[in-house]
Amino acid sequence: MTIKKLAAILGLSHTTVSRALNDHPAISQATKNSVLQAAREYGYIPNSAARALRNASTGAFGLVIPDIQNDFFITLTNAIAHQAAEHGWQLMLAITGDKPDMEYTVLRRLLTARVDGIIFAPTAAPLAETQEMIARSNAVQLLRRHESLQAPVIAIDDRYGIALAVQHLRDLGHQRIGYIGSSQVLSTGAERLRGFLQSFSHDEQLALNDIIDVGPPQAEFGGEAFQRIMASANPPSALVLGSPRYAMSILLAAKALNMRIPDDLSLVAYGDVEWGRLLEVKLTTITLPEKEIADACVAIIRRLMEADSPVTPEAFYATTDSRIFTPTLMPGGSTKAFTPRR
Repeated sequence: MTIKKLAAILGLSHTTVSRALNDHPAISQATKNSVLQAAREYGYIPNSAARALRNASTGAFGLVIPDIQNDFFITLTNAIAHQAAEHGWQLMLAITGDKPDMEYTVLRRLLTARVDGIIFAPTAAPLAETQEMIARSNAVQLLRRHESLQAPVIAIDDRYGIALAVQHLRDLGHQRIGYIGSSQVLSTGAERLRGFLQSFSHDEQLALNDIIDVGPPQAEFGGEAFQRIMASANPPSALVLGSPRYAMSILLAAKALNMRIPDDLSLVAYGDVEWGRLLEVKLTTITLPEKEIADACVAIIRRLMEADSPVTPEAFYATTDSRIFTPTLMPGGSTKAFTPRR
């Protein structure tokens, strides 16, 4: 959608539409409102972004993440930022707070700022306007994926990673294994829960219902879910954490219950935590391929920045493949062979 097309639809001159979009004082408020409404409806992006696609690279790209409290996103952002600095690229960081309206706002602002591409972790329910905007942009979904978005994905095989954790515990003799993870509204939460459930037969899954708890990706949820699970009539001998954000609150909850890790409960965490090295007992973790993911992001950015001519969205999608990386198990001191409770 261009200004000329928008002007033709509205029956206005190209100049009037351009001035209305730029809040020119000579244009009446009613006309401005009409033009802005049409721009939203027809998916028009301000001409600065359109010119960037047609004319030349700006040397800037956007990185959009839910927050800066997640250890994995912090590590990834640092790695990408260092690479960007080395290559002389400008990194524009934006936070969505996992809110679809904020997601639309920050993505639109980045495109208006003429970034050459965007790497972003989508929210659970992107707005229709976001879906349309992404389809016309050089964008890559990071870690999460949403089926409504026309963009390649750089992610982790979450299902395999959680299944790896369960297999480790079963190899140690544990059968009663609990799970605490984020809700299925996000692709990561859904895939990790599937990975856990697929490790058990249907009958085994039914027996584990009371020791599976999923909820919001906030740290405090982990401790609350832990207390519920350990209060069940038949608590687990081992526990898989579907997010590293839950680890601290769960360890504190275990301490409050005078539970020893791993003597009373074996524990596997999905993803590393920076403070883990301070623990007396090193956590057994599913280690995520942070460097490989950062390198994949940088490779895509390099393609956009070093292209002889601007890369159109059509060309970008045709040549940019999704990449799914495999996590690994890093044994630690928080798991041990099952011993029946006395």
